[in-house]
Amino acid sequence: MVAIDDSTTLVGSLTLPALPTPVAASQQRVPGVLLIGGSGPQDRDGARAELSGYAPWRELSESLAAAGMAVLRLDDRGTGESGGRFAGATTDDFARDAAAAVRWLRAQPAIDRARIALVGHSEGAVVALLAARADPALAALVLLGAPSRPGREIARWQRQQLVSSDLARWPGEAHSTVLAAADAEAELLAAADPWLRRWFALDPREVAATVRQPVLLLHGDTDRQVPPAHADELARALRRGGTRPVEVRRFRDTDHLLLPDHDGEPEGYVRLGDRRVRREILAATTHFLSVHMAPR
Repeated sequence: MVAIDDSTTLVGSLTLPALPTPVAASQQRVPGVLLIGGSGPQDRDGARAELSGYAPWRELSESLAAAGMAVLRLDDRGTGESGGRFAGATTDDFARDAAAAVRWLRAQPAIDRARIALVGHSEGAVVALLAARADPALAALVLLGAPSRPGREIARWQRQQLVSSDLARWPGEAHSTVLAAADAEAELLAAADPWLRRWFALDPREVAATVRQPVLLLHGDTDRQVPPAHADELARALRRGGTRPVEVRRFRDTDHLLLPDHDGEPEGYVRLGDRRVRREILAATTHFLSVHMAPR
C-alpha cells in the first residue's frame, strides 16, 4: 500500500521476477518499474469495462518480470481497492501519487533504488514527465501514446476529426459554427472542472525540456485520440532540453489503446477482436528498459 495523505492510500500489485535460486533471490536487488495509466479512473490492469479481456498493464507486467524487472501497478485513487477521491484530482495530483509510489518502491528490500523507471500511457505519459522532472534519479522513461500539446489543442483536434468524419450529420459549411460552439462549451466545462482546466493548460513540451533521463516514445499510426506526430514533436522538445538518448518508434495499424487496429476510431474499440497489446510494443518497452536499467 502506498500512502498519499490521510485520506488516500493506493493499493495494487508488485510483481517480482523469478530469480534462478533462493540464494540469488536473497542477494540480488532487481530494477523496478512503475506503470502509470491514462485519463479516467483505471485499475491496476488498465482494464476498461466495455472491453472484456483488455488488460495492458497486466500484459506489460508479465513481459517485464520475465526480463528480470519488478513491476508496480496501482489502482488509481478512488478506484478498485484504493482510497481517496478521483473526482477533482488533477494531473499534478497524479504526479504526486507517482512520486509516492516511487518512494515506496525504493524502500522495498528487493528493489535496487538506483534502477527505477516509469512507463506512462497517454495522460500517464505526462504524469511520468512531471515525476521525472522532480526526480532526476529515475533511470528511464517509456511514453506510450504521449501527447506533446496542451489538452485544449488535443480536444479541439479530436472534435475536428469527429465532425469531418460525418458529413451527413455535419455538412462542410456547418463545421466552423459547430466547432466554435463546441469550443465554447469545452471552456465552460473547464472553468468548473479542476482536472480539465489543468489538462487544457499543461504543455508537455515545456515539461519535456526539463527532463534528462533516457526516453523511449511509442505511438500507433492509427491513433485517433493523440495525433501520431506528437511523438516526434515531443522527442524534439526532449532533445532540445538535452535529453539523451531519445528514441521514437511508430507502429502501423495500431490505435491509442496499443491494439491492432487499421482504423483507430474510439467508437470502434468495442468491435475489435484482438484486445491484446501488440507484441512489438511489449518487446520494445522491455528491451529499452533492460538496456537502460542494466547493472552499472
